Amino acid sequence: MPFDVAKAIETVGDAVKSISDYAKTAKKRQSETQLVKDKKRLKKATNTAQDIFRLTDEFKHLFPEDVLKEYEKLRKQFDEQD
Repeated sequence: MPFDVAKAIETVGDAVKSISDYAKTAKKRQSETQLVKDKKRLKKATNTAQDIFRLTDEFKHLFPEDVLKEYEKLRKQFDEQD
């Protein structure tokens, strides 16, 4: 009979470990899925920013000198990071 109790405890321990492993795997997959979604969202935002720059470039010659310098600085930063 003591052997049956030990076996039962071992079985419960294995079940808890299995649930724990499943939870870790689910959490990891959720994190990976979130990273993929974030990357897609950031790519869309970057594409939109590039479109805005293309449009703005057509009119930058109309900017006051101080605004033009700031725009060119920001444009350069964006291009270096993209």
